[in-house]
Amino acid sequence: MAYRDADDEPAPPVPGGAAVPAAEDWRHLYEETLERAEAAEARAEELKWAAVAARTEAGTYRGLFQTARRKRLEAVERAREARRTARRARSLQAEVRRLHKLLADAGVESGRYSVTGLRREIVRLRREVPRAAVQARKIRKLHKANWQLRVDKAALRRLLYDAMRGYRETRRLGDQAERVRALKDETLDLRYALKRSETFRDKLKVRLVGAVETARSLSPAAADADLRKALRRSRRHKAAMTRLSRENAQLRRTVGRLRHRTGTQETEIARLRATRAVLSKALHGRRSEMGERPGSGRPRGQVRGAPGHGRTPRPRLEERVEEHHPTAEARTCGSCGKPYAAVGAERSALLEIEVKAHRRMIRRGRWRRTCDCASAPVEVSAPPVPRLFPNTSYGTSVWSRVLYERYACLRPVQRVAGWLGDQGLPVAAGTLADAVPRFVPLFEPLGAAILAHQDEAALRHADETTWRVQALRAQGRSARAWLWTSVGDDTAYFHIDPSRSAAAALTLFGGLRAGTVLVCDRYSAYKKLMRLLGGMVILQFCWAHMRRDFMQCAAGQVDLAGWCEAWLERIAAIYRLNAARLVCHDPGMERQSAAFDAAQEALEAALDDVFARAGRELDGLPEDAREGKALRSLVNHREGLTVFVERPRTPMDNNLAERLLRGPVIGRRLSFGSDSEAGAKLAALMYSVVGTLNLNGIDVPRWLDAWLAACAANGGEPPDDLAPWLPWLMDDARRRALTAPG
Repeated sequence: MAYRDADDEPAPPVPGGAAVPAAEDWRHLYEETLERAEAAEARAEELKWAAVAARTEAGTYRGLFQTARRKRLEAVERAREARRTARRARSLQAEVRRLHKLLADAGVESGRYSVTGLRREIVRLRREVPRAAVQARKIRKLHKANWQLRVDKAALRRLLYDAMRGYRETRRLGDQAERVRALKDETLDLRYALKRSETFRDKLKVRLVGAVETARSLSPAAADADLRKALRRSRRHKAAMTRLSRENAQLRRTVGRLRHRTGTQETEIARLRATRAVLSKALHGRRSEMGERPGSGRPRGQVRGAPGHGRTPRPRLEERVEEHHPTAEARTCGSCGKPYAAVGAERSALLEIEVKAHRRMIRRGRWRRTCDCASAPVEVSAPPVPRLFPNTSYGTSVWSRVLYERYACLRPVQRVAGWLGDQGLPVAAGTLADAVPRFVPLFEPLGAAILAHQDEAALRHADETTWRVQALRAQGRSARAWLWTSVGDDTAYFHIDPSRSAAAALTLFGGLRAGTVLVCDRYSAYKKLMRLLGGMVILQFCWAHMRRDFMQCAAGQVDLAGWCEAWLERIAAIYRLNAARLVCHDPGMERQSAAFDAAQEALEAALDDVFARAGRELDGLPEDAREGKALRSLVNHREGLTVFVERPRTPMDNNLAERLLRGPVIGRRLSFGSDSEAGAKLAALMYSVVGTLNLNGIDVPRWLDAWLAACAANGGEPPDDLAPWLPWLMDDARRRALTAPG
């Protein structure tokens, strides 16, 4: 058979009579298409290097971020310097107040602090007061201090203006932060799209290679169609990559601007927070909710000539008698050699404390039988000494001291381990931390008993503060938790919960009886708790928190200083009237005395006047007035603020719970909270036990020694009968045994 070249074959007919291109045209078209595909591949390579350049630019941005961070640290240092300046200003304010008092003692009126008034006062003092030269020097000093006061007031006004301007800027910061987060998310999406485009490019390259191989094996028409499809896809991908690159560059510029602005605003916020802290501390200072108390006029300390109480007797301390005698030579006469005769002894006492670790060696004798009785054991020995935990070399006294130092003395674990090492017993801090889960079952029955006893009380206090549980971060949550407290007449109960909601409050107060009064602040969780319990609890809101609202309204507001002082004096008057009423109150009498009735009427009249005045002032204020918030809260919470009127045993404030929270707060600051949830649970249980023992006057170390020894004797489990360990159930002899000696 003769073979013919493909060029010699005629082209097949095409429907419609159209001519079919020759083979040379197909080959030429294929080569052009192949060149365009190679150009597209080269363009893809260029885009790849463009992506590399973009990553390089990202590294540059990281360097800029490090520079911005360094500038932020410098701004923080400037903020610290501003705080130091504010502290100096506060000391100057104290000096100015002292000079004001000196002016008042000298009889100088406040309206005569000008230069002309002071000069006239100097002339008057020279004519009326002896030793005019001394008085003139005092007035010159007061004039200089008055001028310095004006300068300080101007500086404080500038600080207040900066604070208000920063507050307005802070309100816009939230929107900017949301935009930054949205742009970050969009940038991540664009990066993901870019990665997808690179993947598509690689797939396209593979498909192009496959298309080339297929084109060599297929007919020219099929190869041309496949190449055209591949080129169209390549153009679409190229256009998408170009568009995404432009958008990515624009978003990078926007993110850079927003980062710069965010850094500036964060610096401003830090400065404003420092200013706010200084102003808040200068505002509150050492004032109490009772206001200024009149002095008695007598100097502090013991009055000269008054009888003292003598040395404190300590009859229950152990006595160790020591005999000290002079030497034999000193007891013999140096002249004649005759001995001295004993005529008695001089007695004196010194108080000493001895704390020392020691190793307790236990030898358990073994006894073997000498008879052939099969029913008797071959050997007998003394039972083993009880241990709190199996396979531990530490006795109950060590664990008792660790718990006392950790939760009663509020020392961190590292310091407790260091203290044990100083006593000759080096213990690793990790060993103490690993023992935490073992203690939880030993104290859980005590916590449940304390809470059950509180549920029977008619009056309870509630408060909460922040806590940190580092283990919450592993769950994808914030480490921030809340330390709740419930205080009864003779008990204190603590609970650590990740939530500050009414559900957490229900854990503490869900079992209280109907009609219980709960003294708390005006936090909304307590109001919701009252609704969840169906009105079983009566809320007495804290007047100390109400007083702080008025102080916050006047913070930095010179024109509201007089208004704030007037309201603080009205609240202080209510405290004084209530204190005078309680002096006349006898809880055992159903019918109170006439003095109590008169004090009750005076208190009710003062409260009616306070709420009526608040209503009148609120009616005359615009809706957005600064002092309107405190007045509105006072009027709206009248029912909860006046519960103590009909129940004299109910206190006006929640200071008892806040004082009991002070110790755990110090422990939180020293140890940064808890590392694990078991550690948080043990901390709450131990604070409950220690707080309850302190309220009842029980010696905490002695109680811990006895409790852990009883747990060890019970096989490492808490005793079944808790009555000897609960202060409200133990008898007087048991209480005396667990009370501190002396």
